[in-house]
Amino acid sequence: MQPNPALELTPAKFLQRITIIHLALVAGQILVAIVALVQTDKLVINVRYMNDPLLFVVPIAAMGGFIGSNVLYKKKISEINRNTALKSKLTAYITVFIIRMAVLEGASLLGIVAFLVTGQLLFLLISAAIIIYSVALRPTKQKVEDVLEMDFKEKMAFGQGDRVLD
Repeated sequence: MQPNPALELTPAKFLQRITIIHLALVAGQILVAIVALVQTDKLVINVRYMNDPLLFVVPIAAMGGFIGSNVLYKKKISEINRNTALKSKLTAYITVFIIRMAVLEGASLLGIVAFLVTGQLLFLLISAAIIIYSVALRPTKQKVEDVLEMDFKEKMAFGQGDRVLD
């Protein structure tokens, strides 16, 4: 039986997939923020009204998302077995990357929803900061090589874009 070419993983396909995943997660947040901005009638920046629990919840959730995503990311990256095949490492990396982005996206969407409910522009600014950070996390070939601490042989295999990984 012939292997399914769509299921075969090459370095080029890996980079394409992870880039599309990243783009989709970031673009989704941006689109939701734009829709929220267009739908909101009132825009205010009023941090003096301390009875609003969202003034505490959203910044704490944003910091929790930032810290939590980084701690979880580092923990999960350290659990990737350095002695496994490159294909297994790359598959594990995609999973860890998606988890990291999902935690950030959750905090960002909370800020956007809080903005939509209250019109408080501070919440949208917090979400914008998370989105900018998410954009900075864009996966590149060099970042993947560095994070997975690839040896020379793995870097050579990862550099051959169309070669199917074992």
